[in-house]
Order: sequence, then C-alpha cells, then structure tokens
Amino acid sequence: MAMESTKAVEVELEEIATSEEKEENEKSRETKENEGNVYSALSHPSDHVYGEPAPTPTCTYTFNEDIERKVRVYRIISVVLFAICVLLMMVVFVLSVKVTGKQSCQIVEPKEMPAAKECNRKKCQEMYQLQTSCLHNYCERGWLNFEDSCYFLSNKRLSWHESRAECQKKGGDLAIITKERLQRYLSENGNVHYWIGLNLGGTNQWIWNNNTVLTVRYWGKKLLDGKCALLAANEPPERSWHQSDCALSLHYICQKTRA
Repeated sequence: MAMESTKAVEVELEEIATSEEKEENEKSRETKENEGNVYSALSHPSDHVYGEPAPTPTCTYTFNEDIERKVRVYRIISVVLFAICVLLMMVVFVLSVKVTGKQSCQIVEPKEMPAAKECNRKKCQEMYQLQTSCLHNYCERGWLNFEDSCYFLSNKRLSWHESRAECQKKGGDLAIITKERLQRYLSENGNVHYWIGLNLGGTNQWIWNNNTVLTVRYWGKKLLDGKCALLAANEPPERSWHQSDCALSLHYICQKTRA
C-alpha cells in the first residue's frame, strides 16, 4: 500500500512538471511570435513608422460664410445710401430752380391803392407793371399786343389807300397814335417807314381815320410835300413823322381793338 501511494505521488509530480514545461514553452513561443511580428501586430495602423500617412483631415472654414454674409449686407447698405444721396441731390436741384427761377408774371404791389371808382384796366396795368403775357392774349398770331389794341406791322408795301383797305380786311384800320407810349412802342418794334392813319382832310387839316383832329404831334424837322403821314421807325420817336405822297408804296401798321 505504501508503494502504491508513493507511485501515485510521483506520477502527479511528473504531470505537474510536464504541465509547467508546456506552459513555459507556450510562453516562449508567444514571445518569439510577438517579437517577429512587431511591425505587423501594431494595434493602430497610424503608429506604423513605415505605413502610409493618414489622410489630411478636411478643414471646414465656417468663418468664410459669415464674412460673405457681412459683405452682402454692406453692399446692400451702400446701394441704398447711394440711391438716397442721388434723390437728395435731385430734390436740392429742383428747390434751387424754384427759388432762383423767375416768374413769368411778377406783380409788384403799389404803395397806395387808388380809389375803387378810378380803377380800370389801363391804370391797373401801369400800377402793377404787368407784362403783356400776363394778360389774356386775344390778338391773332403775327399781331402785337399793346394795352387794349392789337397792332400789325406789314411785310409788304402798298399805297396809303391800299394799306388802309388791307387793314380794314383784317378787321381794323391804319394805326392811330395819340400817346407817347404807343409812339415809342411802334418805333421800337419797327425798322422801316410805315403808313399810319393820318392824312390831310378837305379843310387842309390833319385828321385821323376816326375823324378826330390831330393834337399830339411827332413831326420831323423836314416837312415834305404830301397828304398822308408815315412813321419812320429808324428815327428818334420824338420826331419820326413825315408827310409823303399817298401813292408811294410803303409798309403799313394796322390797328384793331382786342376782343
């Protein structure tokens, strides 16, 4: 019995020793394998010294979008401000034109108003210094406006009687000049000799076409022969009337009342 127990113990010891040798052999083998595969058994490929380089990470520049957005906003603001500046310049220009522009009909208030019973169109025109364009233009094209009448300075020449007939066809007659203002006005607008509505009557007295006797005179220094009167617009208005032969062909001035 003692021998059998001793053999059993030896057998167990041999098995333990055998198992320990196997373990040591396995450990040594694993160690060699690990040393042989040191370049292939790395846990992270990126740690491999001779491996391929890892791809470069893509960088997202999020700040570019913010800059572009701000640039667009600045552009819009710049365009709006430019449009406002242009509009303001136009407004300033229009206002300056209105302020500095001249009105066509400027009325100057008189220092003293005349009595209502003495006021008429003529006095009001003189008092307020109205231009002719301020009044209603009832004269036909080609006729001149002066006070209450229209005047036509002809371009063709006729005798005194033919000129009067032509004026009558136009609804008027040869001009009658009884005021210094009218005498100057016709002289300034004319440039040649014109027949006027003045002639010697049967009593050898100068009479206007409306049968009124001559009172205001603007005769020149040299008196010629003739029974009809003319106005020399190229001479001083104070002495620009001359008598001439009625058959002489001259320009003429027609007059008619404004409608």
